[in-house]
Amino acid sequence: MVKPYWVPVLAAIICASVFALSSGATIGMLLPVFDDVFTRTDENNTMENIGEYTGDNLFTLLDRNISLHGKAFLDELLSLNTSGMFQSAKALFSSLRESLRLVPASQALIAIISTIILLILIKNFASFMQAFFMSRVEQGVLYDVRKMMYRHLLHLDLVYFARSRSGELLSRFTADVDRLKGAITESLINMLKQGSLLLVYLSIAIWASWHLALLVLIIFPPSLVILLVIGRKLRKKSHSSQERMADFASIIQETTLGIRVVKAFSMETFEMNRFGKILKSHKNLEITLHRLRAISGPLTEVVGALVSGILFWYGGKAVLSGNGMSPGQFFVFLGAALSMMDPVKNISKANARIQSGLAAAERVFRIMDTGSSVMDVENPVELDDFRDRIVYDDVSFSYINHKPVLQHINMELKKSEMIALVGPSGAGKSTLADLLPRFYDPDSGKISIDGIDLRKIKISSLRRLMGIVTQETVLFNDTVFNNIAYGESGIPFEKIREAAEVANALEFIEDLEDSFQTVIGERGITLSGGQRQRLAIARAILKDPKILIFDEATSSLDTEAEQLVQQAINNLVQGRTTLVIAHRLSTVRKADRVLVIDNGRIVEQGSHDDLITLNGLYRRLYDLQFSDKP
Repeated sequence: MVKPYWVPVLAAIICASVFALSSGATIGMLLPVFDDVFTRTDENNTMENIGEYTGDNLFTLLDRNISLHGKAFLDELLSLNTSGMFQSAKALFSSLRESLRLVPASQALIAIISTIILLILIKNFASFMQAFFMSRVEQGVLYDVRKMMYRHLLHLDLVYFARSRSGELLSRFTADVDRLKGAITESLINMLKQGSLLLVYLSIAIWASWHLALLVLIIFPPSLVILLVIGRKLRKKSHSSQERMADFASIIQETTLGIRVVKAFSMETFEMNRFGKILKSHKNLEITLHRLRAISGPLTEVVGALVSGILFWYGGKAVLSGNGMSPGQFFVFLGAALSMMDPVKNISKANARIQSGLAAAERVFRIMDTGSSVMDVENPVELDDFRDRIVYDDVSFSYINHKPVLQHINMELKKSEMIALVGPSGAGKSTLADLLPRFYDPDSGKISIDGIDLRKIKISSLRRLMGIVTQETVLFNDTVFNNIAYGESGIPFEKIREAAEVANALEFIEDLEDSFQTVIGERGITLSGGQRQRLAIARAILKDPKILIFDEATSSLDTEAEQLVQQAINNLVQGRTTLVIAHRLSTVRKADRVLVIDNGRIVEQGSHDDLITLNGLYRRLYDLQFSDKP
């Protein structure tokens, strides 16, 4: 995911390296301060009579020594010769110190102070530029991840959505993806930055006193092991915390969508208790996480304090005894050793964020690793028209629990024919209809259009031929115009208006405050049930589908709305090849054939009159469901 952003990543890495080197150089400047300036007894000579003032300007001396040794260092750096680079850097530093010894102490002090200020400016500028480049990487990767997740989600089959909670999906898109940001920054840059700082400080410490540096290296590893153990626990707890967050996001969404039911059944207390249990579990996990994160820093600092105490004692004795260590070397070593505490502590914090990010990544990429059972085959057939017939050939289907929903379905739907599906609730009518646009694929048997197996047809071209009006009307928080046009741009207003008129929706649309530009709210909440259905029908009419799949649910509407919707339905199905789940006697009578579905099988078929005469299941359903309807 980070590969496309390699340029800003590389720039950030360079900035992090500059930050580490300039930080180390700032500490390194303590050596000339103590050994080359503070030990002077007068303006001209050092305590040890190392040299005498020649009258040359400091900048002249620096220029001469940099010209002499700087080119050698640069050559070794470009050739990546580590040993040669170290030797030339040592020679360069020694020559620069020699320049400071050969000028008055006040002039040397000003030069050192100016250098330290310059190094601090470079360090902070590098830190800012690192953040500048990484912000592009962070947000770019989050954008790509969310976009890829959404694209993948849109192509998953309905089985996935049947077993997933929308609140959990929302949590993965928001909280989980956001936690990836920390992992990206920490793993790519901060770990490198803090690791580089640690390496630079360690190198300075070894250069100042390898004996004391060895002592540091012996004491530090145990503390790192402790940090790794804490990191492992953090990852596990973070994963559980994110699961709980998804749980309460799901409950919030369920409650807001079903608030009428909650209030109608006076279930506010029940829902509050249900939500409270999840919330309490999340709270306890977050407290544990916070404590684990909080302990890693102090633990590192305590170890650092112990190390510092030992170093003070050992190094102080070496300076006082004059045993090969100058005050400058000791203070440089001490500065480097104490500075090592900060990157180690930051590495422990970075590890905590990385573990949280990895737990989030597992959840995010679990979605993207989920495959769809309904996919295009290689080189699918493009279907641009429907000419003859649709055939269900010995089709059987079951959902996740493998309980048969459809069993050995054989049926034929000819062009311009209307087939009505009737049967008791749960008989398999909607599933039979859902197989036609390939929302699911049959477990056995096949469905074909004009002799071509649906599985060989490109899904997008198959669905372009179909218009689907479901029992649950789906509208979006957008204008009336955009809900009818849905995804199609550049459609003339007259076509939208004509579709609304055919759907018996024009009159109520024009009565709205902003007519076609009225925003109808989430799921069309500002409209009545009949108005929502007529908008959905207008959307199907605009598409002008060759094949229509229709679930004509009008039972929840009042008489006037039902008549308007029924007229719109009649306008929609006229002259189209239609598979309709029938709820009204008028639709059943209008159908060319009626299929009676029971327990996943076609148990009766024929015209309305034939089935009434047969006196079987259809007759019983008719007496119960249709006899009192016009």
